[in-house]
Amino acid sequence: MKAQDMIAQIKKAPLTSALELDRLRLATTIGDAVLPEFEQYLDQAESYREFFDAIYEDDNKKNTSVWAAWAKQSRKPWIERFDAKLALTGLRIKSDGLPLEFGTGIVLAPTGSRDRICNLYVFPSNGFNTEAADFSTSVGGSFTVARYDFKGVYGVYRYHGSVIFEEWEVEGDPVPHKD
Repeated sequence: MKAQDMIAQIKKAPLTSALELDRLRLATTIGDAVLPEFEQYLDQAESYREFFDAIYEDDNKKNTSVWAAWAKQSRKPWIERFDAKLALTGLRIKSDGLPLEFGTGIVLAPTGSRDRICNLYVFPSNGFNTEAADFSTSVGGSFTVARYDFKGVYGVYRYHGSVIFEEWEVEGDPVPHKD
């Protein structure tokens, strides 16, 4: 595929994805040419989707903005491509968020989904591509989530039914809660 063909396809894309596709185009091209670091992906592609899918499949690109934008745009299941310190899947919740318990108070971490089942992932600082998720807030102190005790400051992100904690300043790994 030639860069001009890819650019023409992007310009014909549905309006619902046009803005994000144009950002991806700007990040991977200069003028009518693909940046050298992306040429190998274009050579194998027959469409812009194949081009961006090829970038997404390359683990050497998983910490780039282009990779994150395509993962988000195309709703790719990317979380398992990074090494979580803690992964709790299939958690049943009763509300529109995962409860974080602070003594007698509760805060709900948004999941990005209306499902009553969510996942919780904990990553070290810079342990995943934060651009692929939506930042919600940060939380600090001693608190309990999904029967695990946390101490420290965490960035809280969401992505399609998952709550993701990124360790910012922690006093140790999460430990199972003792009743």
